[in-house]
Amino acid sequence: MSPKVSPNFCTFMNTFYEEALKIRRDLAKENPRTYLPDVAMTLNYLLFSLIVSLSWNFAKAQSIEDVFELTRLEGKITIDGKVDEEIWSTIEPLPLTMHWPNYKSQITEETEIKVAYDDDYIYIGAICHDSNPSGIQGPTFQRDGISQQNDQVTILLDTYNDNENTLAFIVTPTSSRADLAVKNDAQGNDAINLSWNSYWIAKSSIKENGWQTEIRIPFGSLRFQAQNNKVEMGMIAYRYVARKRELNIFPAIPPDWGFWSFAKASQAQTVSFEGIQNKRPWYTSPYVLASTGHHHEDNEQGEYTKYEDQDFQVGLDVQHAFNDNLNADFTINTDFAQVEADNQAVNLTRFSLFFPEKRRFFLERASTFDFKFDLNNNMFYSRRIGINDGELIPLYGGARLVGRMDKWDIGALNMQSKAEGEFNSENFGVLRVRRNVFNPRSYIGGMFTSRFDGKGYSNFAYGLDGIINVFKQDYLQFNFAQSQDSEDSAVINGIDKARIYLMWENRIINGFGYRFSYSNVGANYNPGVGFERRFDYSQFGDQLFYSWFAPEESSLRQTTITLNGGMSIGNTSGDLETYTIGLQSDLEWDRNSRLSLGILSFHDNVPEPFDLSDDIKIDSGSYSNTTGSVAYSTPAVSFFILGINARGGTFYDGNLKSTGIEPQIVFSKYFQLSAFYQFTHIDFKELDQTFISHLTRLNLTGSVNVKLSLSAFVQFNSLDEIGAINFRLRYNPVDGNDLYIVYNEATNTDPTSIIPNLPVSDSRAFIVKYIHTFRL
Repeated sequence: MSPKVSPNFCTFMNTFYEEALKIRRDLAKENPRTYLPDVAMTLNYLLFSLIVSLSWNFAKAQSIEDVFELTRLEGKITIDGKVDEEIWSTIEPLPLTMHWPNYKSQITEETEIKVAYDDDYIYIGAICHDSNPSGIQGPTFQRDGISQQNDQVTILLDTYNDNENTLAFIVTPTSSRADLAVKNDAQGNDAINLSWNSYWIAKSSIKENGWQTEIRIPFGSLRFQAQNNKVEMGMIAYRYVARKRELNIFPAIPPDWGFWSFAKASQAQTVSFEGIQNKRPWYTSPYVLASTGHHHEDNEQGEYTKYEDQDFQVGLDVQHAFNDNLNADFTINTDFAQVEADNQAVNLTRFSLFFPEKRRFFLERASTFDFKFDLNNNMFYSRRIGINDGELIPLYGGARLVGRMDKWDIGALNMQSKAEGEFNSENFGVLRVRRNVFNPRSYIGGMFTSRFDGKGYSNFAYGLDGIINVFKQDYLQFNFAQSQDSEDSAVINGIDKARIYLMWENRIINGFGYRFSYSNVGANYNPGVGFERRFDYSQFGDQLFYSWFAPEESSLRQTTITLNGGMSIGNTSGDLETYTIGLQSDLEWDRNSRLSLGILSFHDNVPEPFDLSDDIKIDSGSYSNTTGSVAYSTPAVSFFILGINARGGTFYDGNLKSTGIEPQIVFSKYFQLSAFYQFTHIDFKELDQTFISHLTRLNLTGSVNVKLSLSAFVQFNSLDEIGAINFRLRYNPVDGNDLYIVYNEATNTDPTSIIPNLPVSDSRAFIVKYIHTFRL
């Protein structure tokens, strides 16, 4: 019997609609132009009601899945990179299937991947035969330096068996390791986070007929749900041969969802571990940090005063599982000094830029805290904590709780910042719950966030959301959120302080696909711990595409043609603000060289002027722009990779030309170099002005072995006339024990451009930090 919508819920929705409509009508008496937002409000209600109807009528019951029984070890395995213990011979290898370059074709290199476990660890042993051992590619010792240039063996674990999240443990022939977190079933541009790290060991050895590796992952470093001393997880394992771009996988997963198809939790094989108890260790990580340097600040006379900076800190991070389901992280005197620098960017829009989170404390099962709308808009954006307008704000500390109880995902977070200059001490809170419903790939949940400073300011946001696997590969997402801010003096109006998002997509990219979305953001919607690019608009979109795989004998692997489009309407004004329509063609070859061709028509009614640079302002008005683009990258498996791009067309009554180049070179496993250069030129003839920007990045990485590595990252942005240097040396003898030596400097590249002159060195910091982790 299918569940039904509760009468209370229907009453709530009808009341909600009637009250909102009444407010709109009252406003319309004063301003008839609000009629269109009234129509948008009606659409909001109808589409939200459609969600409920579809969710209950089309969602299917969970299918019964075979559980793969793994071997329980009775003997001891030494992790030395040699799969030669007698006990390995008693374990059957996993049946692998070719994933790349041609699904289910004949595997060209014999591979044995074996998985077993005991009371404390998961063990993976892999024997990778190779008909050409000299062709084995292991171009780095660098931790997390993974790429398509590396031969590798990987195991992915969906530790909660939730069909959404996996943790990947990757090992190369040089024993270099990478671990990463995958969320949202590997869908979307932000599904992969390489900044996540865990506690595990691995060792590889190269033989005359190939290479071997052994991996040991402690159960104590994983987050999972045990029932009656039994644990079920999703598991994916594969071997990748870089020079052939051949990936052989268990279980058999087709590449029908795009590049990250091999990491999809929903396609993992369920495996069981018998007699497992979560021993719940305390990972206690004290740190000590010393730094010296300087920075400059404007004084009241318009001059720059230099301040010497000296600092010494101690702090503590603790991880612990309180029970089999709930895991906690605590931090005292939190420090993020070792975080790498953000990439500089040139913003050619009138909207905010988004920068991803890289701080480890916020990354553990980060998907639990996702309340995501379109693009990168999110009700919770962790970079609002400890960072304000690009300035680091010190934190007293905080706590973070995540877990899964039966079919419920639970997350809670609370952080307290210190007062710093003009910024008050603030408290940040997040509470998140989600529940698996209908089938293994559907969720409904809610979130509440708070932000207040104890001096009268407060901000609260709350919302409901869901992702429903309606049928096959069709998914429906809905989000509804509202906010309340103490500084908002506007008349209380639920819709003006609300955010609504609906999206229906087909996730398969083999054949015909589609994605349709509707978004509405109120003028006074303000999530204090969230990220939102723009406000007061309704938007409709967004793409149709057709993709097909070439025959096996062809070197061209896949072709995709995409039609993109969308339009947005101002809620208050009722005017059409923007619309876009574009056509794009993407071609991919078997060694992952890529060609992309596109044309985009973009219309923008700019409501108020915005600054493109210090010298150039885009006036309010109506603009129609058309641009064409081309991008090409050479095979991703080579030790020399070159990416180039070009774009040209009209841009807000100007003529735009942009070109870029991005080379990557592997000199040896000890030294690698990558660079990026983007040149943008916009000629505004009527204004007799020219916009020119040069954006340059140079990244040098080196490693003596798997324990000692260094990186040097240099950036230059001509638009802001800023140069940035980040140098980081890391010594990591074992997971959890790290010595960092960091040098950061920001420079003004044209200090004489204004009077009084800018300091050449705007800020400088030399930092030494040591972390030691105790497992108690």
